[in-house]
Amino acid sequence: MTVSNVVADASYSFSSVAKIQVEENYISKRWVEDGAERPVPGLKGKVYDYYVQSISQTVLKRRSVPYIPLGTSRRRSSEQVNEELQSFATRDPDPVLSVWDPTTPSIVPPPMRSLEMSPEPPSPGRRDSILHIADRPHLQLPMEGFGGTEPPNTPPASPWPGLVASADLFQMLPPTHLDLGNCYEVLRTAKAQKLSHLQEAAYKVMSDNYLQVLRTPSIYGRLNAGERELILRRRMKGKMVVAVADVDVQEPGLLTSRLCYYDDRGDRWCHLCHVPPEVVSRGCAMCSMFNYLFVVAGCEGTGRAQRPSKRVFCYDPLTDIWREICPLNQARPRCKLVALDGHLYAIGGECLYTVERYDPRQDHWTFTAPLPHDTFAVAHTATVCDGEIYVTGGTLRYVLLRYTARSDSWSVSPAGGGKDRTVDMVSVNGFIYRFDVHRSTGIGVYRCSAKAKLWYECAAYAMPDPGGFQCAVVGNLIHCVGRYFHVRLLADHISPRFGTKELQPFPSPRGSLLPATLVLPEGGTVQTQV
Repeated sequence: MTVSNVVADASYSFSSVAKIQVEENYISKRWVEDGAERPVPGLKGKVYDYYVQSISQTVLKRRSVPYIPLGTSRRRSSEQVNEELQSFATRDPDPVLSVWDPTTPSIVPPPMRSLEMSPEPPSPGRRDSILHIADRPHLQLPMEGFGGTEPPNTPPASPWPGLVASADLFQMLPPTHLDLGNCYEVLRTAKAQKLSHLQEAAYKVMSDNYLQVLRTPSIYGRLNAGERELILRRRMKGKMVVAVADVDVQEPGLLTSRLCYYDDRGDRWCHLCHVPPEVVSRGCAMCSMFNYLFVVAGCEGTGRAQRPSKRVFCYDPLTDIWREICPLNQARPRCKLVALDGHLYAIGGECLYTVERYDPRQDHWTFTAPLPHDTFAVAHTATVCDGEIYVTGGTLRYVLLRYTARSDSWSVSPAGGGKDRTVDMVSVNGFIYRFDVHRSTGIGVYRCSAKAKLWYECAAYAMPDPGGFQCAVVGNLIHCVGRYFHVRLLADHISPRFGTKELQPFPSPRGSLLPATLVLPEGGTVQTQV
């Protein structure tokens, strides 16, 4: 483009460069049915890095004589012409002219004397590129699969919904809701921009909703090993407590069954939440994994309409939300539920020898090797020790069953036992602790090394007619929680022993007490309702 004025001829040249880098394997073709099927190229995925750049040049040539623009009247006196020539000859040289480029916020450097293109300037950083495009909606590209399908003639939205570009960094708008739908994209942006506070916010959403992230390949499958470990470790950060579900099947209702936890600092029980009526059932089983509380329902309905149930529920203490997960293949009232290597195992049940395993990544139950057929499938206890499942009790002869996940097989190990009734069994630091009750003497504790398979009595607690109770482990302390008492055993490696006094019992129990271990966030931690 050439522009002439009184003193010079100026030639302008412009160049615009747009570079786009897309993640591999994300460019695809789609077919459009408009009478004749034809492939239409389209971007499917997210733009990873891109920027827009413009270059402008100016060539300025001074005139040696004054220039009379076209259309100007030629009827001028010789005196006027002489005055203009004299003025032009005596004028001081102009400083180097600068031309303002409207496409850039700065002044273009002095013009070059040649029309040759200057070398391409270094590419701007990703931070500047993203900010440049975020500030200019006309530069943003609508893409299929990125934030939903947009109707025709709709202005392209920002590539990062919920983010606003400022002069320095991306900031979360106050009303913006960071959730599972955008947490990974926010994490990618925060990592690229080195925004630690935004990374922490994204990791918190993933950690608080770990089970949903685990079964979402578009999130969990794109995290590296360190990030996967990080969100799980964050989920287990807090205070480990004994949580007890009071399951009242006599008066099912919205507020009759509850979940409480024991505060050892004040020797008191605190309310955590109410158990939904759908979860309350006779013969249910409960355990914790990934800091979730899983409950396998025993029966559903009441009276003659009562029938075995396949339903399974989980509770997230970080979001205070109950959810139903994939049901069992078989209804199994009074089964045993344990967690091993990131999987749940539902063992036995009334008149059942079968065992099912739950994979949280697939949200699916599958059958594994059944219990040996010479065992009675109801009267048993179960625990996990050194990466294997141990099941004991329930036969004419006392046996200890061991399940190995690598070979998917059960083995029978004869071990000496007594005639007292076994109420529960837990494991601590490579030892299995079995709790037997006797009406006259109280509680007897027997310990067995997972390697030696030899039981011996290690502790006792004198209590006439203790009744039934169940146990939960917090560190090296085993809490024994019954309807009318609460005692604690120190699982010392050399000398296991009970505490010298009874702890505060569970307040006003209404139904069956099912204990488990949970990690609660520290006081004041905001929970994410996702």
